[in-house]
Amino acid sequence: MKTSTKIYLILFAITSIASTVLAPNVIKAVQISTAGVSFNFSVLSYVALALIVLSNIFGTILYFRFLKTLSFNKVIFFSTLPFTLIYGTLLFSLAYLSSLDNPTANGVKTLLNISTTNQYNTILWAVLLTIIYILVLFIVYFFVSKPVERMEKILLRLGDGKIKERKFNLGGGKQFAQMGHALLKINNTFSGANENLTGSKVPKILNKFIDEQKLLRLQNGEKITHNAYLVFCRLQEEKDNNMRKEYDLLKLYINEIEPLVKKFSGIAIENANFGSCSLFFRAENALDFAHAVCRVVKIKSKRTSIIKPFIVVDNEDTSFFINEKSRVMLDENNFESVREILRFSMANGCRLTFTNKILDNLPSNYLLKYRYVGKIYSSKNLFESLEVYSRKKREKLDKNKQDFEKAVLFFNRGEKERARIIFENILRENPNDKVSYLYFNQCKN
Repeated sequence: MKTSTKIYLILFAITSIASTVLAPNVIKAVQISTAGVSFNFSVLSYVALALIVLSNIFGTILYFRFLKTLSFNKVIFFSTLPFTLIYGTLLFSLAYLSSLDNPTANGVKTLLNISTTNQYNTILWAVLLTIIYILVLFIVYFFVSKPVERMEKILLRLGDGKIKERKFNLGGGKQFAQMGHALLKINNTFSGANENLTGSKVPKILNKFIDEQKLLRLQNGEKITHNAYLVFCRLQEEKDNNMRKEYDLLKLYINEIEPLVKKFSGIAIENANFGSCSLFFRAENALDFAHAVCRVVKIKSKRTSIIKPFIVVDNEDTSFFINEKSRVMLDENNFESVREILRFSMANGCRLTFTNKILDNLPSNYLLKYRYVGKIYSSKNLFESLEVYSRKKREKLDKNKQDFEKAVLFFNRGEKERARIIFENILRENPNDKVSYLYFNQCKN
């Protein structure tokens, strides 16, 4: 569900509840009697009327959005359903009106010139309602069937040859969007090239995880938004850097890390100029890749100088597009959160950090030792994977996990003295716990 739809839904719920509560004020303000209709609106009545109008506007917007998600046969039914219910209710009320005897009913009968002895006018009003209902149905069917008319014109043109269009916008709901896409594929066959939807421009791996509409938009050079897992890797030499070491790091990125991206069904991001960035569509693939990078870097470090990897795994609605070189480019806004987590990780010495959204989307049988290490913003809890450390170190960290996490929670709440005592106890048992050491120093400041 789109964010705007959620907002409209909330506004509709608020205005509907408020208008229902205040509706009696509008009913009291409109007096129908044999003398005619009189209005006596108070401030509260006007407020109630405004809420009713707003509620109907928001409800109509939501109803049209609901119709766009339906198939054509369901659109026909649901687009006429409200008018059918209104018509049936009015017809029943008209037939039942003659048997009522109260000031309001008598006032309505006077306005409509209906009497209990002569039912002729009642029949005329029923005929008028039926004519109006038929006209409304005609208008509804006219607009609902517009996409069919557009599709007919496109098919007639396709019969004569290829159309120079990048997109067929039929209008209507989801089903017509799929039909438009199918027509575009048919149109593309006239060029003599049997290219599939993912062609040479869009990476084939996207075919598994992204629907056809988004793939087509990518082919056309448009930007799309899709929920994905972003893995950012930053390698750091322990000694002073020079040009030779920078070159060695670059070789490590290209020769070792990039092939791993493909192995774990990911896509390398082109414009991550402050490290290596990859896009994945399953939480387990993203974490498996991150752990594999740590293992590769550890093996390479034994042959050359010591290299420390700092890896961040996050899950967000990610905006990306394909550039002229057929490389995936990420919207710069998507790097903001990753940079913030990376700064946290490097400051606290965490090798592999991931957010709570990763944990939420991992399979229940996924084996992983981790610990809570803090948070950024108001909703992102950060966790550190313990799998990247040696068995001995991992066992020590896992042993103190409960006390460590309790101390971090105290630190986040500003209870630094309580946190300091726990971190001090942890460091006595495991002096090599760098994260605890850094937290301990922060507690003292």
